[in-house]
Amino acid sequence: MKFQSLAAILISLSLGAEARPEIAGVDPENYASKKVSAEVAKGGIRKLHDQGVLRSKNEERSNKRKSNLRSLQQGFDDDYYFDGGVVGGGLTDDQLVTEEQYTIEYYQDNRFSAPEPVFANIQSPSLDASGNRWLYANVPLQPIYGINDLPIQGLAQGFCESLLDAEEGFCHFTYEFFDLMDGAIVVYASLTAEGSTNSQGMSTLNILGGTGEFSGAVGEVSLTPVGIDESIIPARVFKDGSMFLGNRNGFEAKFDIAVRYLLNAPIPVPVPVAQAVPQSLTAADSSANFDSSGSVFCLEDQGEFCDCANDCVGDLGRCDCAEGQACCGQ
Repeated sequence: MKFQSLAAILISLSLGAEARPEIAGVDPENYASKKVSAEVAKGGIRKLHDQGVLRSKNEERSNKRKSNLRSLQQGFDDDYYFDGGVVGGGLTDDQLVTEEQYTIEYYQDNRFSAPEPVFANIQSPSLDASGNRWLYANVPLQPIYGINDLPIQGLAQGFCESLLDAEEGFCHFTYEFFDLMDGAIVVYASLTAEGSTNSQGMSTLNILGGTGEFSGAVGEVSLTPVGIDESIIPARVFKDGSMFLGNRNGFEAKFDIAVRYLLNAPIPVPVPVAQAVPQSLTAADSSANFDSSGSVFCLEDQGEFCDCANDCVGDLGRCDCAEGQACCGQ
């Protein structure tokens, strides 16, 4: 999870030169996405869907697959599987895994990053030399259908390096998707990708994984260098056959990812909250026999205790002592 002050980034409904995001201390060459807590990550895929940048692939087929898996789950013979009836044994319905496939589309906006190469040979700089690097810090991700018209929804950090005398290259990017909460940027999911690039046209990077609800994601991100027509609102990008490395307009970024998860993920069990000692108990009474969780030990067998919330009704003998009666309010 990453928090940054709103003062550190300028986000506008209409992006102009003055609206370039600025976050101090970003090292795009060594950038690593931060871990996202489960509470912040929850609903991240739904947010992207509602923003119109994510769609589920083959939803009907996906739902049918889920139905088949649930039918398989319901047909399990627990005794057979738990007793090792299958080869290897030990298969349970909690091991059923399903997979969702998603497509996400953004405009990776290089216009305000103005990437300049870090030349491999500073004594004899050449744009055609192998080893030149372009650094990308805080590159805005904009909805492909709302460029210059909708808020930034994410940022990209990374670098590209020229190989084989600039005919090919290699890029590494981390894409983070965020919300604004109480004047701070809160990252709820991320994807990291890297791979070789072509000199022109579309290049495909492999997704290495992600955080939040994209944890463990696999797939590809296709980056196509584009031109941009700002004479219309919202602006539109178009494929113009421009060079990939150092492209000043940016890329049309299309993510095709798959996320796997347990069909019956375990339900988190909340940690019990300690109950206050009933006011009816004196300090002397509670010092030895009262447990702060709301239990009193009246019997010698410490496994048999008086649960003040549940054992006060009925003659179980567990609450048959002064402390137990006081705990039960009698």
